[in-house]
Amino acid sequence: MVVSLPEIQAGVWRHWKGKDYLVLGLGHDADVEHRVVVVYVPLYDVPGPRLAVRTVEGFLEDVEPGVPRFRYLGPA
Repeated sequence: MVVSLPEIQAGVWRHWKGKDYLVLGLGHDADVEHRVVVVYVPLYDVPGPRLAVRTVEGFLEDVEPGVPRFRYLGPA
């Protein structure tokens, strides 16, 4: 089965709360077939592991009407 992948550009994205993240690309969940995740790194200090993941659906959703969770700023 071929899964259609969304277009999510690698580069700097801004979270709706104002902090920036570097999106590295897409990955897959090794435990859940067909679950695609966005792999990204916060561009600020965080405790613990640096890499973060979120499902594509969660990454692209609006947190309220007309307000996307993340918006693309440009290449790194």
